[in-house]
Amino acid sequence: MTRLAVIIPMFNSAPTVAETIRSIHSQAIDDLRILVVNDGSTDSGPAIVEDLARADPRITLISQSNRGLAGARNIGIEAALKTGATHLHFLDADDRMRPGAYTALLRAASATGAAYGGYALVNDSGHPLNRESPISAPLVGLDEELEWNRAATHARLLSATALGDHRFDESLPVCEDYDLWLRLETRGVQFTAVESIVADYRLRPTSLSKKFADMCRVYERITRRAFDAARPSWESRIDLSDARLNRVVGHSALMYATMDALIAEDEDTDRAADLLESSARPDHFSPADLAQAACTAVLFGSCAAPVIDGRSERAWLPHLVRWWDRCERERWCEPGAAESAILELARKVVHPDRIAHALLDAAAVSTPMPLGLVIVGLDRNSRRLARLASQRHTRTLILDAFSSTAEAALLESLPHVQVFRDESAFAPTVAQHFPHARWITGQAGRAAADHLTRTSRSAAIDPARIDDWTRHRDALGESNLNIMLGALNPLRASRTTLQASPA
Repeated sequence: MTRLAVIIPMFNSAPTVAETIRSIHSQAIDDLRILVVNDGSTDSGPAIVEDLARADPRITLISQSNRGLAGARNIGIEAALKTGATHLHFLDADDRMRPGAYTALLRAASATGAAYGGYALVNDSGHPLNRESPISAPLVGLDEELEWNRAATHARLLSATALGDHRFDESLPVCEDYDLWLRLETRGVQFTAVESIVADYRLRPTSLSKKFADMCRVYERITRRAFDAARPSWESRIDLSDARLNRVVGHSALMYATMDALIAEDEDTDRAADLLESSARPDHFSPADLAQAACTAVLFGSCAAPVIDGRSERAWLPHLVRWWDRCERERWCEPGAAESAILELARKVVHPDRIAHALLDAAAVSTPMPLGLVIVGLDRNSRRLARLASQRHTRTLILDAFSSTAEAALLESLPHVQVFRDESAFAPTVAQHFPHARWITGQAGRAAADHLTRTSRSAAIDPARIDDWTRHRDALGESNLNIMLGALNPLRASRTTLQASPA
């Protein structure tokens, strides 16, 4: 018998807690408990929950003096276990679950005792930011999680058995969830992926007083602790070297420092530089590293999607370039990296979903598309394209060298999708059932399509029916680059004037 307990820590969440609870009501779960832990709220949130509890006996309000997020969750865990909960879910009082989320997560958790799914970002008002964070691997264990925190807390679900006697560390002011996942995974827990968006994650505007240096130090502390704890039993199986530790911590530090640089006043980058200087890091950051940190910093720092539209980027792009110039001066990246990072950023801010939709539109993928769709050589982007094509009810064939059978099985769980891991069965299927299909490829996929055309007349492909992911990405990136350079011209002009002025 499955009994799910949803634990909702609440501190002054009156504007959103009812919406959060309503998102649970949309779930088709027979045995459900909703435990709201009032962590010392001084607003009307507890009264709102009490009103909801009178109408729904599944809701219980637990009140305590303020212990922080980790403490509130721990109180919720103990209360949930007393009700006989077999599975636990942690949902903050300003986030939302998507319909069907718990059904999918519980099904996936039956394999390993834990599950995770993708999540979408919404703004303070709950409106979509048109940014999603889909799953990144079919199974997430210690090796995968050490690279980065793979999912928001409320996009995960785990069994009471998987949790065991572990609890959130109440000494941690931030990142307490990431710390718990790493400790569980060191013990061998794996999160099985759900190929869908299961939750909405609300972003709130960053306070100018936010202590990014403190957050960075906590992240480094957690990561070092995870590496040290894992080495006795995991060192022969995964990379736990100091080089990897420095890279992982350094990329996180670069992101926090970039956030700080974006909110700095009077073009001051000293605080951000001090943050990065005091952190573990690799010898050099690449232009791609700088651009990736910038994408994350703009999104989570300003709670706005990092789009290039001739207007939005003017608020953060000059700050960003000044910060990159500082990174060059400090020799944290190679000379010229800042200039190259502008091009990298122009491409990275093109969200993959935008590229995928553009490709599907160009291929005339409608609802339904009888000609079908063939995807070759796109790795993780195959999953993104397949998910969107499946939503359009399009028959889709995929050929890719997947890292595992679990990856292929995950894709085949999508309606209308069939997956091949080698050409021997793929070519006859294309020839017999998809002779006029549209193709979408990457660089490796283009070579595979050319090979099939040369070696099999029955599977010959009209080049006019082949489109390329990279071509669309680069075209959109080129458009972004031109806009960005226009926004930077005044900054460059002012630099030229200063350099030409007499001392």
